[in-house]
Amino acid sequence: MWFNKKIKPEEIKLKNTKLLRSNGIDVIEHLPYLDHPDFRDAEQIAKRKMVQLAIFQLHLGAPNHIINKLIEANKLSDNLTSDELRYLQSEYQDLPEQDQIDIYWYVEAIWTFAWIGGLHNQLSLNTGVEDSLASMTPDIEKNESAEPYIKKFRLRSRLEIFEMLDKFYRAHWFARNNHLTGKESDKVDLDIIMERRKALEYTCYRAYEWDSISLDT
Repeated sequence: MWFNKKIKPEEIKLKNTKLLRSNGIDVIEHLPYLDHPDFRDAEQIAKRKMVQLAIFQLHLGAPNHIINKLIEANKLSDNLTSDELRYLQSEYQDLPEQDQIDIYWYVEAIWTFAWIGGLHNQLSLNTGVEDSLASMTPDIEKNESAEPYIKKFRLRSRLEIFEMLDKFYRAHWFARNNHLTGKESDKVDLDIIMERRKALEYTCYRAYEWDSISLDT
């Protein structure tokens, strides 16, 4: 496809390695370059974002039956993963702690998908989600329909998205190595990098299902 002609993973690896090192983030030379991408379309990304926005409301205290109605009303039931179906089958407080943690971290994926859609330009390696996110999504409390939002959602440059994925992939190694060796750096946050990288991987590779994306480095 035309965008694959512009995306050269080997060159992007070299570019990001140089950039990260210049910012004090060490990157190992033998970390491979990424495979050529096969992007999901904008509608798929918008629907995944809306599903995660709905599920995240459980963390904010919304009752399961309200979220189920919201998902059904917006015709998003077919976009739920097996884990998300399970989340909705019991009360949030009764879910295992790890499930609650996973739902909490959905906000980072929502923020990343908003960046992928060109709604902001603040996708960093170390700073959390900004309050402005609420203005970038339908108002769930007011039962605002997701359909117009999904139809209007557009991806930013595919080259830009892939370059960002490659950057997160390389920074992930640095953050994970720091964690394993007891080192610290204020330039990276491992949890933030993992959750944002997952959303980028999902966007760049349509073969990856949300529940089974590998975050190896």
